Amino acid sequence: MHRNDSYTFAIYNRVGDKSAAQKEWKARFENRTLPTEQPQDKVVEIRANAAATEILLYDEIGVWGITAKSFITALATITTPDIVVRINSPGGDVFDGLAIYNALKAHKGNVTCVVDGLAASAASFIALAGSTVRIHENALMMIHRAWGLAIGNQSDMADMATVLGKIDGQLADIYAKQTGKSSAEMLALMKGDSDGTWFTAAEAAALNLVDEIVDPAEGPRDEADSGASKASALIGAMRRRLALADRD
Repeated sequence: MHRNDSYTFAIYNRVGDKSAAQKEWKARFENRTLPTEQPQDKVVEIRANAAATEILLYDEIGVWGITAKSFITALATITTPDIVVRINSPGGDVFDGLAIYNALKAHKGNVTCVVDGLAASAASFIALAGSTVRIHENALMMIHRAWGLAIGNQSDMADMATVLGKIDGQLADIYAKQTGKSSAEMLALMKGDSDGTWFTAAEAAALNLVDEIVDPAEGPRDEADSGASKASALIGAMRRRLALADRD
């Protein structure tokens, strides 16, 4: 969020006291800004077994929940070759989300992402960091354009609009690479009728946002160690490459 002194000076001109103006400015906006002292990073829950390690992304993303710092710190402690990232998140901070996404993409081990309940907003593109993306049949995904808040004059508002447009373009590219659709098509889905598009598991699979739907009759299993899961990853990757080639 951008702050601008023009609001402070507008109050100053009205009350004639700069100190009082600054206090009024702070009182007006302090409930809309992050606190000076940030909350402690939440510990990311990790479940390890012989074959793979599960990371639970079961919270908001950013200072309200799991930060990129806490997630990547936890990721660095994992030594097993296979990782399963289980997701149930409404999303959150786009930059923390991008940092988590990039860390998972750069991870040397095999990463499987599983949407257990909800992968919305920033959590939706984090889910796409896996070499295999799975979703439970009653789970949901949601994508939308970036949000932001600006305070200031006309130039500040225009600057914010420009930045949001750039963020939207970056996110649309991520979705496009996963689905084989064009960035323009994904941007249209991010816009939706009002603010984004919700996908059932079947709709997400039809769009190639995910590689497979988890069979509800399936017992607990190690997704990362499953031969079927690895085969699905190859099929999904091939399908995306063919779609991209056809588009070109």
